[in-house]
Amino acid sequence: MDPQKAKDLVCRYFHRLLNEKDIAVCDEVLSPAYVDHDAPPETPPGPASIKDFVSGFLDDHPDMCVTVEDVSVRDNKVAARLTWKGTNRHTGALFHQVGAVIIVLDEAGRFVERWSAYEPVN
Repeated sequence: MDPQKAKDLVCRYFHRLLNEKDIAVCDEVLSPAYVDHDAPPETPPGPASIKDFVSGFLDDHPDMCVTVEDVSVRDNKVAARLTWKGTNRHTGALFHQVGAVIIVLDEAGRFVERWSAYEPVN
């Protein structure tokens, strides 16, 4: 995949999923074999488990917003630095974290693997 197209895909995915709350983007972008290496060990592959998790997360943080700060591409891997901000609707606590993701793309441009590391911002 063209590096610019890969960058644009990752940016659009996070924007649609977390800023627009468009869970259907998972079915469009995630491979049926998609594995999130940071999910609990019993999480099955594919978009369904991610859609369930993100739906619950967004229900708890309805004002969640993510900003993609930087993106770089090497071969079929995309690395992105992200900032997340939102408010827990149950507690009023601010959710603010920064981190990075690495996403592996297949030949069709779908996400097949993801790793991430985040830390809270005080």
